[in-house]
Amino acid sequence: MLPFLMAGHFVTDMYGNYLPALLPLLADVHHLTLGRAGFLISLYTVTGSLCQPLFGYLADSGRLRPVSAAGLAMAGVGAGLLGLAPTYAALAILTIVQGMGTAAFHPQSSSLVYGLSGTRKATRMATYLMAGQAGYALSPLIAATVAVRAGLPWVIITALPAVVLSVATFALSPWDRAVAAHGAPIRLRDDLRRNAGGLARLAALIMSRSTLSYAMLALLPFLFKQRGVPATHGAAALTVMLFAGGIGGLIGGYLSDRFGRRVVLFVSFLLAAPLFLAAIYTDGFVAMGFLALGGATLFGSASLLTVEAQALMPGHAAVAAGMMLGVSMGVGGLLVGPTSALAQTYGIIPVLTAVSLLPLPGSLITLSLIKKSEEPAGTPAG
Repeated sequence: MLPFLMAGHFVTDMYGNYLPALLPLLADVHHLTLGRAGFLISLYTVTGSLCQPLFGYLADSGRLRPVSAAGLAMAGVGAGLLGLAPTYAALAILTIVQGMGTAAFHPQSSSLVYGLSGTRKATRMATYLMAGQAGYALSPLIAATVAVRAGLPWVIITALPAVVLSVATFALSPWDRAVAAHGAPIRLRDDLRRNAGGLARLAALIMSRSTLSYAMLALLPFLFKQRGVPATHGAAALTVMLFAGGIGGLIGGYLSDRFGRRVVLFVSFLLAAPLFLAAIYTDGFVAMGFLALGGATLFGSASLLTVEAQALMPGHAAVAAGMMLGVSMGVGGLLVGPTSALAQTYGIIPVLTAVSLLPLPGSLITLSLIKKSEEPAGTPAG
């Protein structure tokens, strides 16, 4: 089951970073300002994130199988059609379609991973997330390469894997039965009220992390463009950062299952800020190296934050994942539009410097996480 979930996650997230990679080219076609470009990223983040708790609720009820399959297709087709959009309004509509597809797929698949992972929840969640991270990391390189070499309209051919896997998902997936088997009688409202404090802390951590990561994805291509770097090289830099994040996630998941999630989270947030600052103020291969290290530390916390929330609400694991990866990241991504507008006014480097400092207070929040959510390595799977 896990390999199947990984394949779906890889394909869905492969389209998740098309927009930032294509924005410099789309900006030339549609005469986009930094503010309007950043708004598109915020729009994708909000639609792809804020709707996840709703789909998570349906997933915990065992009723999401057809919607998950449709989500795969919507994510791929929405991303593939970006190069054919005739107007800015069309770009916005396609961004919403792509975002809704992402929101439909993620909650149930992450809930299944949690339920099937036994006592190695962080490690297996990290493996699942690494598959998505690999697709997300390849995303800018694939999109930019096809767009530069064949032309923006030809990006549509990359939607084929999503359509094929969507059909397979609908035909073969037993997710509705698996999720129903892991349900719990506790009411969602009571579960949320009981764990409000812990969820709020986790939300703050994810919002700070997502604000930094989305700001990097939105502004780094323009920073490279200012420095005279070709679009494909800028996309390669993003790929390096995201691939390193996937590797960091695997390492973080393994270490957390051995030493505890809070320790790994603290180190992750503490080291991310200086590494990204070093990447901003250097260039060439040195900057690539710091981007890789920064991505590994920052994205290394992704699986831990998800499992932390699901451990608080095991009976509503899909809702917990939707809230953390959905609402919290959506709010963080919503700030990309204003951040891009500030970058247009004050400069890209000063703004990236400011957002790079966000993980530092987050490192202090990790020390106050509720201890009961930490599962010892020997605890049987629930």
